[in-house]
Amino acid sequence: MLQLRNITFSCRDPERLAEFWGALLDYEVAAAGDSWLATDPRGEGTRLLFNRMEKSETIEVPIHLDVNVPDREMELNRILELGGRLVETRSDSIGNFSETWTVMRDPEGNGFCIQTPPKTQHRYIGNVTFSCAEPRQLGAFWAEALGWPEEEPEEGFMQQLRDAGVDERELSGFYVTRPPGGGRPRFLFQRREKSRPASYPMHLDFRTDDREAEVERLERIGAAVVETKEGASLTFTILRDPDGNPFCVG
Repeated sequence: MLQLRNITFSCRDPERLAEFWGALLDYEVAAAGDSWLATDPRGEGTRLLFNRMEKSETIEVPIHLDVNVPDREMELNRILELGGRLVETRSDSIGNFSETWTVMRDPEGNGFCIQTPPKTQHRYIGNVTFSCAEPRQLGAFWAEALGWPEEEPEEGFMQQLRDAGVDERELSGFYVTRPPGGGRPRFLFQRREKSRPASYPMHLDFRTDDREAEVERLERIGAAVVETKEGASLTFTILRDPDGNPFCVG
């Protein structure tokens, strides 16, 4: 099966962007040839890779990161000092449920959100979030591709939303899958407008023991192969998921 190796950013200045995200997440930053890496010293979070590559400017980013922090308001000021930009703070309230999060952009304009779920002790990437038209369909593809279970919401919470008048279609507007045993990050799929850039600003890199067999399996469940390339240390295949989001398998 696939294992998430990198969350990869295409950027103009890999060193600057690596330093920003490293400081944001308390990661260690180091050069890797012409690229830069940011790695969690706790060994918990996914590694971030920053490559100097062309990317399309986009407002509605197809994939973004949700960063969980102990104190959202305090974190906002710290991120602004690091070079991030504030977009807006949003709140949702339905019945007894309420949620507040802040939308931000990193120094190269990549959108991300900060939020404070209960019992958050330190900064970490909580979600890799996909914007898509049909969350349950795209989410089911990724759950099968990764061998991860669906994280089903509690029925009591769903009934609370129904009692508050939420339409059934809205209740199918999201899907969550996460590594077995409660690992992170989760993959969150939301029904939300998205752009289709020619060159995505962010994509996911996966490793596997048998690349060719894995690519064949992914094609059978709905992925499309773009091309296979020879890198400096490995051969990798670029694919697109059923919604057109690129990812690499090596």
